[in-house]
Amino acid sequence: MNSFHVSRRKFLEYLSMIAAALPLQGRANAKERVVAQPFNFMFLGDLHFDKLMHHDMNYLKEKYPNDIHQIENYSRITRDNLSSLMRVSKECANETDAKFYLQIGDFVEGLCGSKELASVQTNELIDYVEQQQLQRPFIAIKGNHDITGTGAKEVYEEIVLPWQAKQLKRPLTSANNVYVYNNARFLLFDCFNEPEGLSWLKSVIKEHKKDEVLFFCTHIPVVPYDARSNWHIYVHPEQQQQREELLNMLAEHKAIVLSGHLHKTSIVTRSTPSGNLVQVGLGSVIPSLDSPVKNHLKGLDAYGSDLVNLEPHFVPASLQTRIEILEKEKPFIRHYEFADFCGYASINVSKQREATLSIFANADRHPWTTVNLTQLLKT
Repeated sequence: MNSFHVSRRKFLEYLSMIAAALPLQGRANAKERVVAQPFNFMFLGDLHFDKLMHHDMNYLKEKYPNDIHQIENYSRITRDNLSSLMRVSKECANETDAKFYLQIGDFVEGLCGSKELASVQTNELIDYVEQQQLQRPFIAIKGNHDITGTGAKEVYEEIVLPWQAKQLKRPLTSANNVYVYNNARFLLFDCFNEPEGLSWLKSVIKEHKKDEVLFFCTHIPVVPYDARSNWHIYVHPEQQQQREELLNMLAEHKAIVLSGHLHKTSIVTRSTPSGNLVQVGLGSVIPSLDSPVKNHLKGLDAYGSDLVNLEPHFVPASLQTRIEILEKEKPFIRHYEFADFCGYASINVSKQREATLSIFANADRHPWTTVNLTQLLKT
């Protein structure tokens, strides 16, 4: 009689593959029966996929004249640089056996001018992603540009949510979602669905288990970190209570925040009465494949009101407000690193529940920096 023998390592790998293939709703129970395995995932910032033909130019001239130059620039970047970014990130994904892509919002430029043009732009982005043959899910957060312009919100509901439902392998009715993979829990936060967003977060964060790494995935940052210090969640004075509640909730659960929106690179540790949270900022709108890394700042002395000088001409009317925000935030900063460049990132979650980030400038193949995010939570 023939015997069949499978090594313990192979058996665990097999179980892990089964768990990864299960629909999301089946993962919670399956996860408890599977020994946690290390895994990688790819992290992309804003993409702003765009072509000039996606826009009604008369609509832009009337409604968004100040955005025309930006649209021309993003259309050029899509044409000249996006394919290199996707090719190199795919190579990295294959080398690290990344399990999925996480894209942090503004996957399209929006501002198309009609529902028909917005549908064309969004469908072309989805087709483009599929043409990359990534062979892994592509999970995208909602960004402000994804729902900006006539018909954009309807297109998000009718096209984007069904696309994301396929990526997450379950029906979706909202951009607020939870994704569990192995020993990590991802809270996919809709920044543009208030006040429901915070209520949703309060309910789902309770499901976070102590043996899981928690990633809070949001298009708009939680912690300000550059000249545009008034571009973060709950920035208005009347929202101070919500902001404190959010910060403490994330810190209590030792959250790693993944954010975009500012098209800059940053790593920040922020303290609260409930503990620390770590925030990563990333953009993937690469101006050119050889763009220099500018304004690299590191250390607590680099964080403060002087950050407004990084963009001396940005909305002068808001200058004093932005200075005050940075001065108020400075006492709570425990780690700070910033640089002006875009690229992509790879994140590894170890069996010991440690998250390590590697950030790549432009479409480089060697990381600009590698940081243990879990250790920064202990700063």
